[in-house]
Amino acid sequence: MDVQKLSAIYLKIRDARAQLKREFDERDDHLKAQLGQIEGHMLKFLQDNNTDSVRTSCGTVYRQEEITPTGSDWGALYDWVKENDAFDALERRIKKTFVSDYMKEHEGTPPPGVSVYREYKVRVRKA
Repeated sequence: MDVQKLSAIYLKIRDARAQLKREFDERDDHLKAQLGQIEGHMLKFLQDNNTDSVRTSCGTVYRQEEITPTGSDWGALYDWVKENDAFDALERRIKKTFVSDYMKEHEGTPPPGVSVYREYKVRVRKA
């Protein structure tokens, strides 16, 4: 096994993938912008005509309200969640960096209730 040759091939493939991703992202951003403009025109049409939907031969255009919640006072939110046992208001995710830092400070032991799955990955750095 020639590790030098494998690492060179690995880097070429990784660079090629990165280039493809950049090209895709550029094209996708352009298409997203076009969709955004069209969506703006259709929303204006619905608003101007005081309607929530319009059926066409191609499909139905409709407007739907979406909300994007953001925490403006995390302390108050956490207090409310605890007091009301409303933990379903939050999504479950454990912060990797917190667990890593905790384990460094506690002789490799994760916080209570946390399991850690470990696996080795190969990484290649350019010379």
